[in-house]
Amino acid sequence: MKRNAVKEMFPLVEFCETNLAEGSQMVLDALEATGEADVLTYSCLSECTLCAQRPFCFFEGERLAAPTPAQLLQLVQQKLAEWQADYL
Repeated sequence: MKRNAVKEMFPLVEFCETNLAEGSQMVLDALEATGEADVLTYSCLSECTLCAQRPFCFFEGERLAAPTPAQLLQLVQQKLAEWQADYL
């Protein structure tokens, strides 16, 4: 009997390409390095006012923003830990 491979589940984190240049690239790079999230970038996420003001992303559809890239990374890591506790 052949067993089906089980695909691991990862949360989806979405970034705006314009906001990457504003500092969120650091967050994207950190997530890709860990491999604990599926990361997508879009040319625009229709959050232009927020995008011009601070680093942001969407974590499983929830908008996350912080004054600095380091603070956004902390917020994403917190959400990732919560997600893992709920789903893994």
